[in-house]
This record gives sequence, C-alpha cells and structure tokens, in this order.
Amino acid sequence: MTVASSTAWGASDPLVVFDDADENGFDHNSSAYSGGMSLEQVVVHSGTTAAGVLVGDFNGASWQAPATYSTLTDYDTLSFWLHDGIPGGSGPQDLAFLLYNSDDVIVGRIDLVVAYGAPLPQATWFNLRIPLNGLPNPSGAPDPTRFNNITIRTYSNNQSQRFFVDDVVLIGADIFKSGFE
Repeated sequence: MTVASSTAWGASDPLVVFDDADENGFDHNSSAYSGGMSLEQVVVHSGTTAAGVLVGDFNGASWQAPATYSTLTDYDTLSFWLHDGIPGGSGPQDLAFLLYNSDDVIVGRIDLVVAYGAPLPQATWFNLRIPLNGLPNPSGAPDPTRFNNITIRTYSNNQSQRFFVDDVVLIGADIFKSGFE
C-alpha cells in the first residue's frame, strides 16, 4: 500500500545569516548600513555572540548577501531574535526591517512594532518572523522581490539605548503556495 503525503517544500533550505558570526557569505562589514553595530558577548540569545547596536540616527544591524535572492523562489521569510534595550533600561520603539536591492534601493520596509503587533518588549529576547513577500515598497522599485541586503535599523538619536539581534535565518520559499501540490 502506498501512502501519499502532502507536505509543502521550500525551494531552499533555511539559510543562516548570523549565529555567533556572519554565516554563509553574509557580511556585516560590507554593508553600508551597519553603523553602530558590534559583536557582543554580554546580551546573547544563544551561543556566545550577538549583534549589538548603539542607537543613533540610521544605525543598524545589517548584512550584505553573497548573491541576490528572490522573495518568491528563494526565501520568503526572515526569522530573528531581538532584544530591545539593555537590562534595566529601555530600547527604541522606532526599529524597522528593510530589504535593499543591488542598487542600494529599499525594496521592502516594515516597522517592527507593526510586525510584532504591539509595542516591542523591553530588555528581553523575543522572536520575529517577517514575511518578505508584500512588504511595503517605499521606493517604488520595479522588482521588489529581489534583494541582497538585510537590515534592522533605528531612526532614533538616543545614544544611551542599545538593541541586540541574534540567530538571523532566511526561511526557504514555499514553492507550492500557488496551489500546486
């Protein structure tokens, strides 16, 4: 007897961007948007190291990809852990997630309070999974499905605040979303 199984398969396996260090060719040093980012060993979600960001205008945790990816066929979700603020302090509420294309044009952007659905928890780790398809395309770029830079940044100037990012993973696109099974 043959048993059929209906499982949706991603076009790509999960791809680690950052977990204790830059992974799989992603590079925070090559990104123009990594201002204020450093590798931290004090506030860490898992392992030994997280990306820490000193809040300042446009500072962020950002990784240049080794290739251009598609939100339709390669990776359609980004999962990461965020720690907003230092223990006993508060963190910024104006954090945003951005995707850039190879021309350094924003092709997707969402405020993290919108993605989370509430004010961001303070001084604790929490997971965010951001669908990459259908993100607002503020630049009007002609192909918002192609990206090669992942950025989490602030628009605040309160330099007494910090935020931390860890375990950043791109999740493979579900190639059967069109209904083909």
